[in-house]
Amino acid sequence: MPTLASDYRFGFHAALIAAAGVLLSGPVGLALVLMTHPQPPWESAEGFARNYHAVQTLPYWLGFLLVGGWLALIVALHRVAEDHHKARTQTAAAFATVFAALIFLNYVLQTTFVPALARNYQPGFASTITALSMANPMSLAWGLEMWGYGFLGVATWLVAPVFSRNRFERVLATLFIANGIASILTAILTALDMTWLMTLPGLIAYVVWNILVFIMAGMAAVALQRRMRRGINP
Repeated sequence: MPTLASDYRFGFHAALIAAAGVLLSGPVGLALVLMTHPQPPWESAEGFARNYHAVQTLPYWLGFLLVGGWLALIVALHRVAEDHHKARTQTAAAFATVFAALIFLNYVLQTTFVPALARNYQPGFASTITALSMANPMSLAWGLEMWGYGFLGVATWLVAPVFSRNRFERVLATLFIANGIASILTAILTALDMTWLMTLPGLIAYVVWNILVFIMAGMAAVALQRRMRRGINP
């Protein structure tokens, strides 16, 4: 019992961190960049380096909270899952680990490697910046980003049955499944046509996704806190 209670507590805090990460890395971080030192639409690596400012890395730094929070939440949900869900939730934890590895790699590139090339720009760096900067909608970084969150979608889909004790939890489970479907479809769409990300539908999808995962994390925190308050049993 004490171990299960600590797992609920861990999951509760992980959900709060995930929610904070979504809010800070998305709306807050991007707003600060746009109000201070926005990067103009991509034209070339040289133009990117010329307009680079350290504040542009802020959303990625804050994104570490989002990624770490979601990984920890999925692991916690595996820990508290009933035995007949364990195969699904352990698989979910594996997919969440792949998600975290891909997105952490991307954010290390965006906060450390690409900025170093921009600050010390030379013509020989152009191809690397073009391939790795998220300012370029055709870069490898967007492939890492979209497939990484696609794998998180698989994880939320698989772990959704953990939330089944009441109507509130069943609504939350539906959102976890919806995120899975949407994330997988957008990853596939990106594989077919990366240019859609910078279109109006791509922007709308980004806004809707941020709202969805923020609500999911917040509701997960509420659900886990309710379980703690009511005791381990339903």
